[in-house]
Amino acid sequence: MSLQGASRDDRSLFAWATACAALVFVVVASSAWLRIAAVPCPPAGCEGPGLADAVRLAHRVAAMGVTVLALVIAALAWKAPARAGRRIASVVLIVLVAALALVGRRSAGSAPPAVLIANLLGGLALLAFTAGLAAAARFPRARVSPAIALASALFAAATATGGVLSAAAPPDPAPLALAHQALAWATLAAWALAALRPRPAPGTRLVAALLAGQALLAIALPGEPPARWLHNLLTAGAACAVVVAAIASRSAPSRNARLPGGVPIRP
Repeated sequence: MSLQGASRDDRSLFAWATACAALVFVVVASSAWLRIAAVPCPPAGCEGPGLADAVRLAHRVAAMGVTVLALVIAALAWKAPARAGRRIASVVLIVLVAALALVGRRSAGSAPPAVLIANLLGGLALLAFTAGLAAAARFPRARVSPAIALASALFAAATATGGVLSAAAPPDPAPLALAHQALAWATLAAWALAALRPRPAPGTRLVAALLAGQALLAIALPGEPPARWLHNLLTAGAACAVVVAAIASRSAPSRNARLPGGVPIRP
């Protein structure tokens, strides 16, 4: 399904949800920078306060923009006729934005690890949800691919354990660290196999490339603050691509699918 053949409601939802996802990405990226920059400075020194103030301002402006766009998306969903699923999704979106705003206020300064974990994983969940709204308007709904479903579940588990580790006080819990590493490598293998298929769903190869970038960062620059920030960015990008791939995989017709009259459907 191309946007040219989509309804006006689908085109509007795609545009607003894409814009909202872009702003959420800015929120997640700036939040990660502020969280990582809050650690003690290395001997070479830290960035000046001017950069921190600029990142904090970008975070606040983007967060306000997310709130406005979430309300616009909700208004569009309730205006469209016979769109119960989108109305429910708009309510979930508003709840996520409100919950993340409350958690974000408590995460300023020396917040408890539980608050930091909720802020990190909540931001990624909101990012994935807004990307999913855009993808749902772009691709028709069908049956999800079992391979993509398994790969998505592995990604979610690896991201959750990684979020807990990033907010945990050092030293990291050894069993959880080992579990995260095992899940991360299993996730990379699952998406690499999905990307090697003859006709992978849109976004599948991007997910595999982003996960490979994470693995290279972990090997080349383990624990370095710039690498940790880039790791967060790659995770955020992969979260969007995972949702797009999952929704797009449901829209791909099977090789045996046929139109009325016996004409085969070409994927």
